[in-house]
Amino acid sequence: MKITMVVVLYKQRLEESKTFQTLKKTWFRQKEHLKDIELILYDNSLESQEFNPQDYEGIPVSYYHDPRNLGIVTAYNFAWAHAKSNKRQWLLLLDHDTELTNAYLNEIVNLSELTHDIAAIVPKINSENTMISPVYSDTLRPLKEARPVEGIQEKPIMAINSGALIRVSFLNQIGGFNSSFALDYLDHWLFYEIYANGNKVMVLNTTLEHELSVMDYSRVSLERYKSIIDSEMNFYRNYKNDLYSSYRTQLGKRFLKQVLTVKNKKIAWYTLKQMLSM
Repeated sequence: MKITMVVVLYKQRLEESKTFQTLKKTWFRQKEHLKDIELILYDNSLESQEFNPQDYEGIPVSYYHDPRNLGIVTAYNFAWAHAKSNKRQWLLLLDHDTELTNAYLNEIVNLSELTHDIAAIVPKINSENTMISPVYSDTLRPLKEARPVEGIQEKPIMAINSGALIRVSFLNQIGGFNSSFALDYLDHWLFYEIYANGNKVMVLNTTLEHELSVMDYSRVSLERYKSIIDSEMNFYRNYKNDLYSSYRTQLGKRFLKQVLTVKNKKIAWYTLKQMLSM
């Protein structure tokens, strides 16, 4: 399995990244697997950081600094183009705060040959003792429903980007990642496209830990929330439109809850503004 890995950094020193720390403890120590792997470090931070690829023996590592901070989609498309030109089979997407494990590595490298309609391979992801990924995508409240189990998923699911292996030939088919989702809901769009194009997803047995600050309004700025809800509306209006009417109703309920429980009331008023614009 020939893999291009991309780790997207933002306001995070490389050596402080949980993803990079755990990469060094897992993948970097199993040198027999490194011959089929290359790593791209894509840094969206304002300031670049020193990096010497010769410090990491046995694996090709490239560091790219992009102070424009155009979101993860630019980083992913950069890595996709790199993987395509180097004839890699899979692109592994990673944020800077996912804890990788030997079990995850071993399950990936020991996978049997997969049929071509498997467009993505994903682990289970926990955040603060809650399994947040993957989830079924036929509901607006997937965390209230049963979760997918390991194996090939015939019923459409959605998984977060970090930890997901995406087949490069599938990305070639759809023309890469959709730039209208610079950061938020890119994962929703990607997995929607997988099933819309007649493909499937395989869920691994492995569970990883990942920090997801958007689950807590106290850690989300107004600008960040605007990005989330704008992308959310784009997704349900233009892609998952079978849920669009239900989504509008849910926004009303969200607004009422935010008025009562969220300290930054500007978040609630932005929800109301967007709901009335639908």
